[in-house]
Amino acid sequence: MSEDTEYCHIGSVQKPHGIQGDFVVFLESDFPEWLVRQKRFFVQPQGQKNWVPWQVLKARLHQGKLVLKLDGLADRTAVEAARGTPLYVLEEEARAAAEDPDFFFNSDLVGLEMWDGPTAMGEVSAVYEMPAHNLIEVTRPDGKTFLVPFTQEHVADIDLEQGRLQVTLPEGLVDIND
Repeated sequence: MSEDTEYCHIGSVQKPHGIQGDFVVFLESDFPEWLVRQKRFFVQPQGQKNWVPWQVLKARLHQGKLVLKLDGLADRTAVEAARGTPLYVLEEEARAAAEDPDFFFNSDLVGLEMWDGPTAMGEVSAVYEMPAHNLIEVTRPDGKTFLVPFTQEHVADIDLEQGRLQVTLPEGLVDIND
């Protein structure tokens, strides 16, 4: 792969599933079905700049979770050692798999300007996957950060072309972070 190739983070090695090297993936996607069709995932070994492809030997959904066996992880011990390793796919493959025209990745939100009504609140600096719902981290112009629940109640509009995220912040949310 060339240095210009873009990768999309889809999740990470979560825990072994059996003793043969299968493992459960902690997913960044709410739609894991397309990942079952992937032929390879990419990792970037710690301290290295090069991307390493891990070929898919088996992929399936089990109780709503993605379970993989990759050629880079031979057994349960290797999976245990790889816990937390981020997994990536080529961004062009990920975007091609999206059937919804409004589909976006959490990483697409980073860098958007967040507005509450007519007030600019800051720039989205991160998106955190949480069990109940994601949280959007916003960096204010003064450098302080605050978190916003990524729910329909609070996020009114996402305009990737304009680089803008329109929200309705709960009263006192910004003040509590001061």
